[in-house]
Amino acid sequence: MRYLIDSDILSDLYEITSPDHQSIAGRVAALGEDDDLTVSILALYELEYGHANSPDDKRPSLRRRIESVRDRFIVHGLSEEAAKVFGRLKKALIESKGLGKKRSRYHNVDLMIASTAMVESCILVSGDTLFGDLRKLDPGLILENWREP
Repeated sequence: MRYLIDSDILSDLYEITSPDHQSIAGRVAALGEDDDLTVSILALYELEYGHANSPDDKRPSLRRRIESVRDRFIVHGLSEEAAKVFGRLKKALIESKGLGKKRSRYHNVDLMIASTAMVESCILVSGDTLFGDLRKLDPGLILENWREP
């Protein structure tokens, strides 16, 4: 199986004080040799933003985390095929939720991540409730929440 790990799960995996760390780390440890852990390039963008905005004393540990993600995970870039899925998903989400133009922008990164998971045939691992809404709009989005036992 191929798993695309969303930023919320990634953060809990690396933050040992998170109440969900053990559950997520256990799921990672239980993966088989043929399983792939992947992230979207957008997760690296979010990690870099966190690094840039962190206090000086936290930056070295955050830099190590970013390097670990790069070493440990396959990183998916953005693609033209995923862009097509993004357009379709965003239109469906706006229509189903009655979102205005400004409010619909808040979901762009999550929609890009979901689109990447679908195009790359990955199971999207996230605790974000938006992805459940997207799954209802397109059952091709396969989800797991590793925070749940």
